[in-house]
Amino acid sequence: MRKYITRRLLLMIPVLIGISIIIFSLINLAPGDPYSSMIDPNFTAADKENMLNAIGYYEPLPVKYVKWVSRAVQGDLGFSIRYKEPVVSVIMRSYGNTIFLTLISLSISVLIAVPLGVISATHKYSVFDYIVTVFSFIGLSIPVFFLAMLMIKFLAFDLDLFPISGMQSIGSGYTGIRSFFDHLHHMVLPIAVLGLTNMASLMRYTRSSMLEVITQDYIRTARAKGVKERVVIYRHALKNALIPIVTVVCMSLGYMMSGAILTETVFVWPGMGTLVYQAILNRDYPLVTASTMLIAFFILASNLLADILYAFLDPRIKYN
Repeated sequence: MRKYITRRLLLMIPVLIGISIIIFSLINLAPGDPYSSMIDPNFTAADKENMLNAIGYYEPLPVKYVKWVSRAVQGDLGFSIRYKEPVVSVIMRSYGNTIFLTLISLSISVLIAVPLGVISATHKYSVFDYIVTVFSFIGLSIPVFFLAMLMIKFLAFDLDLFPISGMQSIGSGYTGIRSFFDHLHHMVLPIAVLGLTNMASLMRYTRSSMLEVITQDYIRTARAKGVKERVVIYRHALKNALIPIVTVVCMSLGYMMSGAILTETVFVWPGMGTLVYQAILNRDYPLVTASTMLIAFFILASNLLADILYAFLDPRIKYN
């Protein structure tokens, strides 16, 4: 296993290099420049040219890429044009908020969706199964941003139960335990949106995977031997049905760790999604490049995590 992980990590290097070339080229070949939207009567054309020359905007693309890579391998991802500080500092300030939001929402969706999917599969074509199926299709069909707007309309505006946006109440000055609960209050709606969308797909995958497993011969043999139904379902069937579920969970983790852009933007949550959106709007090339590379890295890491978990779930899987 150790050799396999090492080999996979080494294979990630050329993949990341290829991704970096594509991302860097697309971002730097996009029309416009970082100062094209700046509106300031004191900002002359000569000032703009001097600033563009200072950031190396007119250098050939291969030269800019080589300079960026040489700095990146040393931990220097550039200087944010919008925030006027190192890109690493900007990303680190936002990434903790995304991790916090991601882990809670994904944990809740897994804890709810997997048991519901198992019950739905073991009670096929029952009323409960139909209810779970309808709920799953609704969750898969509704766009994320529309679900977020519905929650804001009914739960924030009409019922006034939760705040609309942000991470904390502006001007509240809360400290200690009150600050903690204020943060939790602001997290409810973003977590609900992310959790419900992931829950819908997880329930469908769990149900279909369980339906395939419980028809296998070894499940019928276990039942014929008098093994309790609960043991058959949760110890024998669910363990073997977890492989496709792990794939979905790990891919969801990679997507959410990169910042659920729509969800964070709608709720103005100060995480990676909002950061990437603002960086794109302001043509902050160094920040967009670094953020996109970080997204690619976490997606590759989530794939590696899924492969590692396969070996723990199924002893028949061996990596040489």
